[in-house]
Amino acid sequence: MNRKNLLSGRDKKLLELAEKYESAQIAHTSIYMDADDLADLADWYAIRGKFKKAMQVTEYGLQLHPDNTALLVEQAYLLIDTQHADLAQEVAERITEDFLPEVKILKAYLLIHQSKDEEAERLIDSIEDPNDLPNIIETAYLYMDMGNLDKAREWVERGKGLYDQNESYIALTADYYSTAKQPETAEVYFNKLIDINPYSAAYWYGLARCYFDEEEYEKAIDACDYANVSDEEYGEPYLLRGHAFYQLGNDSKALENYQMAIKYETIDPNFINSFIAMEKITKGEWEEGYKYLQLAIRNVEKSIIPLELLYTNAALCLYKMGQSEKAHQYCQMAHETNPESIDAYLVEGRMYLDEGRTYEAFMQWAKAISYEPYAETWNEIGMNCIEAGHYQLAKTVLERVWMMDPNFKNINEKLTTLCLILQDKKNFKKFNALCQHPMDTQTYKHLQQALTQNGMEREQAVERILNMLTNTENEEK
Repeated sequence: MNRKNLLSGRDKKLLELAEKYESAQIAHTSIYMDADDLADLADWYAIRGKFKKAMQVTEYGLQLHPDNTALLVEQAYLLIDTQHADLAQEVAERITEDFLPEVKILKAYLLIHQSKDEEAERLIDSIEDPNDLPNIIETAYLYMDMGNLDKAREWVERGKGLYDQNESYIALTADYYSTAKQPETAEVYFNKLIDINPYSAAYWYGLARCYFDEEEYEKAIDACDYANVSDEEYGEPYLLRGHAFYQLGNDSKALENYQMAIKYETIDPNFINSFIAMEKITKGEWEEGYKYLQLAIRNVEKSIIPLELLYTNAALCLYKMGQSEKAHQYCQMAHETNPESIDAYLVEGRMYLDEGRTYEAFMQWAKAISYEPYAETWNEIGMNCIEAGHYQLAKTVLERVWMMDPNFKNINEKLTTLCLILQDKKNFKKFNALCQHPMDTQTYKHLQQALTQNGMEREQAVERILNMLTNTENEEK
């Protein structure tokens, strides 16, 4: 994408051009448009993630203006953005005006893609006026897109003192700090831009990205709202808002926004399959979860989670559906895809434990611990043991967590619960005293009586006692 920071007046004109162009396309009529306008219109679509429509605009423009440099440059950037660098090279070779700065920057971009950094540097050094603002902007974005933030910073700093009050330069600076993962600094510049143009969807979206990176998800949602008030067909804010709702645990709202992002062509419809699958799994809807996981696996490049995790969750669904043999096959596929991903070892270990194959379960968990020897990994194993009803084993594992990290979340409550279930009075007193909401003597006696005389189910008891110790019951009331 030929990354221009379009001013508000120009943005308004481009919206009008887009409406004019789309009306002509719907009516199947031809209209004349200026080559530079068409190049900017293609860029306008690309910024909004509508690459297919952007490419159609450049093709239409080249029919009206054969071999126009501005259109060829834009088309080459679109091909780079859509992972077609070879085709971009072919388009660049059609450009005859090699002396133009924008052509040199494009060709330098392609050289860097080919790992010819020195040739690219020489080409950039040959730009006649490197301190001209458009050259600063395009070259800085080149290095940002290639991940060379040191070089990008050098070009951003060229503009200091020259263009400090220029809207395009401020936008470049905001984007640089956002790319450099300095959201607090980027936030300052995006707020300046919003002061200049409070109706710019792109500026509100930039501010939303800052809030998201700072994990201020509610603020990110509010900023995305303002972005879509300015441009309701701008898909990127819907996608980011979906991510923010997902982080806040509001899956239904996340899904709603992902569907809007699909509607406005920001993401492929296949992207959402893995999200729906995980939502179904959370609700225990194993068959539905498995169905959507299969769709995600078939289109893994569009998934929001890695292939090995898709396989692992498919194994879990199959196991819950009673298809144990096939579940183990999916675990093996996960191991082969990424041997260092511990999720498949944890899941398969639990499967083996349920099947009474304790040795195999220990071997899977040992592999998980060898890759991630942390308290969190041990805790996952302990919780698997609790769910499987292996309380003595769970206590042994969770005591290891306590030794590694005595402040691990709810570890004292979990161990207190297990000690009560196992009638380990000595350790019960020890861990109960460390709980945030310790159990009093009367409650202890009542629960002991319920366990021994009334035949209270242990699974029920674990849940009830743990909820009481963590004060979950009181919070719900």
